[in-house]
Amino acid sequence: MITNNSTENNDTFVNNTAPKSSFNFRDEILKYVKKWYWFLLSVIIFGTLAYLHVRYTIPEYNVSGTILISQEESVSESELAAFKDLGLLDDSQNKIENEIQIMKSRTLLTNVVNNLKLNVQYFTKGRVLETENYPKSVVEINFLSADSIVHTKSKDFRVLINSETTFSFVDKEGQKLSDHSFGKTINTSIGDIVITPSIEDIQTNKGKIIHIKVTPVNIVAQKYRNKLAIITIGKGSSIVKLSLNDPVKEKAKDIINNLVEEYNKSTIENKKITSARTAGFINERLELISGDLSAVDDEAAGYKSKFGLTNDVSAQTQRVADIDSRNLQEINRLETQLRKIESTRRFVLSQDGKYDILPSTLGFDDPSITSTVARYNQLISQRKRLLKSSSEQNPVVVNIVEQINSLRQGLIASLNGAKNSINISLNSLRTQDKYFSGQLYNAPLRQKELTAIGREQGIKEQLYLYLLQKREEAEITSHITLSNARVIDKASTLGSYPVSPNKKMIFFGAIFMGLALPFLTIYLLDLFNTKVNSREDLERSLSMPILGAIPKTKSKKSKIVVSRNSRSSVAEAFRILRTNLGFLMAGNHKETGKVIFVTSTISGEGKTLVSSNLAKTLAISGKKIAYLGTDFRDPKFHNFFELPKGKDTPGFTNFIMNLELKPEDVIYEQGEQDPLFVVPSGVIPPNPAELLMNDRVKEMFEYLGNNYDYIVVDTAPVSLVTDTLLIGHFADLSIYIVRENYSDKRILQVPENFYREKRLPNMAVLLNAAGDKVGYGYGYGYGVKG
Repeated sequence: MITNNSTENNDTFVNNTAPKSSFNFRDEILKYVKKWYWFLLSVIIFGTLAYLHVRYTIPEYNVSGTILISQEESVSESELAAFKDLGLLDDSQNKIENEIQIMKSRTLLTNVVNNLKLNVQYFTKGRVLETENYPKSVVEINFLSADSIVHTKSKDFRVLINSETTFSFVDKEGQKLSDHSFGKTINTSIGDIVITPSIEDIQTNKGKIIHIKVTPVNIVAQKYRNKLAIITIGKGSSIVKLSLNDPVKEKAKDIINNLVEEYNKSTIENKKITSARTAGFINERLELISGDLSAVDDEAAGYKSKFGLTNDVSAQTQRVADIDSRNLQEINRLETQLRKIESTRRFVLSQDGKYDILPSTLGFDDPSITSTVARYNQLISQRKRLLKSSSEQNPVVVNIVEQINSLRQGLIASLNGAKNSINISLNSLRTQDKYFSGQLYNAPLRQKELTAIGREQGIKEQLYLYLLQKREEAEITSHITLSNARVIDKASTLGSYPVSPNKKMIFFGAIFMGLALPFLTIYLLDLFNTKVNSREDLERSLSMPILGAIPKTKSKKSKIVVSRNSRSSVAEAFRILRTNLGFLMAGNHKETGKVIFVTSTISGEGKTLVSSNLAKTLAISGKKIAYLGTDFRDPKFHNFFELPKGKDTPGFTNFIMNLELKPEDVIYEQGEQDPLFVVPSGVIPPNPAELLMNDRVKEMFEYLGNNYDYIVVDTAPVSLVTDTLLIGHFADLSIYIVRENYSDKRILQVPENFYREKRLPNMAVLLNAAGDKVGYGYGYGYGVKG
């Protein structure tokens, strides 16, 4: 808004080189603070809604218990659980998570609902809400139909107790539908039922209405399945916490405790079934393995018998190898003897007529041959000695020769006999050698085949023994079955206060929403608002001087809001505007009247209102003012001043087109006190732009300049036509009007370009129709808001 002292006025007209774009935190806060009543109203509304929600919501209490789950054998394991040491089961699975899912299964919760009869609820109506009666109610309903039928039906009964023996069915409004007696069979849409009193003193409850609600079991089970929370306590722990929120504490306790019982019962039953199935499976396998084992034993015995094998094939093979080795040694020895005999025999045969000594160190096995050789050598030696002293005809020599020949023949016969004996032994030994060599050659194959048979026999035997062990374990397990879950803490409430609705969180949320919704609304309205909202918008977008702001006028009777005695905010704003014009035109020493153009970007921004009241304000100060209308296309002078012929009063266009008219012929004085003279636009011409280029325009401006102190010109919008730019050179000051909450921020680029390109002289911007965001003060100690 226009400032209230000279220093601030001077600061107002500082010509920035670029538009300001800095963020002003104080202005942002004030934007929300000024709408404080929005926040207050929103908090009250949300607070009321929160109170009603808390007041009329049935409170729920948290009940919890803890159990320890054994991981050795769980209800989730299959019939192959006994064989988990074979790697048939995946030990990496999260067994605790599996057990949690089993506890939350629809089957177990359905059993709990059936055990506790949770599908039937009894309510007693209070002042505001119905409260559930659990575990006992004043009356009890009994179904005569099969559970498979009743558990799938839904029905509501409202029982009005009339006396100790009678009751009535009523509707929601309490109107009687039918009368009945306690203990009598009643036919209904869900089958035959019997209603009986569950307490002795039923008379004290006379006049009460009991609401009996029957719900399908599967729906109730699913409801508690969704509400039940089961979590592990600590990472890797086997301790599980079960918690449930419910309006009735005792019911929640019974549900959790009964669920643990059902889980344990299911665990034990599953273990028994698993053990029975495992034992049956093992017995079947034992019969099959027993037959296979017998067949392998028979095969091993037959193979050993066929090939003459003992249990220790390796030892047997070693013995054959030793015998074969000794046999080979004997063959070698006999072959050596045979070679000695053959050598000696050939030597003896070659001695016919010769008398050489035979070798005596050949080492024959036959002692007779050795003694014969010794006797033979002795006779040869004796003959040689006799021949030294006698001749061959010596009877002694002849006798020795005869003995030598006789011994030679005997020795040959002995050698031949020894040779034949050795050959017989060699043939026998060689035959044995072939047999033993064959045995040793086939030994690896026999060993391999026998090993394969033994291996198969061992596998069958191990499997047979393993199955016997597992059968015994299964039999023991079937007779000793322990539950999986061990109760650590039975179900109990954490405190006497309900956990739902959470009053603190609800009221906190209400306050938060009460503050956030107006904040978000104001933010979005500001975000999507493209209109000029304040002077700060002008400062951020424009670099030209800002004259100030004119408050929004609330007067609809008179367009001229300025008078000598007016003390309204608008009037004071125009007076300050008049003062600020002096600062802007301080350097203008023009001797003739000063020309002030008032223009805008588009129509409707208030340039005629501002220009007319500015002219009036200048006139009140004692200056002689001429108010000239150059908006030939949409003139509005007749709305602001009293003209002789209203809209058809001759004016500027008439002067331009009619050369006979003089300037004073189209000038009209307004009032007697203030020297304000008006030159209306005149008739609307077909060619406004061409008229403004006429020389008569210059003539009019020269006349007014010579006869008036100020000439205020109401021009056409600059973005629509070029009329204003055609006569812009006549201006000494150009006031550019921007209307708050009307002018688009995007069109501010138009005056900014005009200012930078200097298409209009001495431009300054003025904010029109400023709201409560802009106030101004002046030097008498009080402030005025438009």
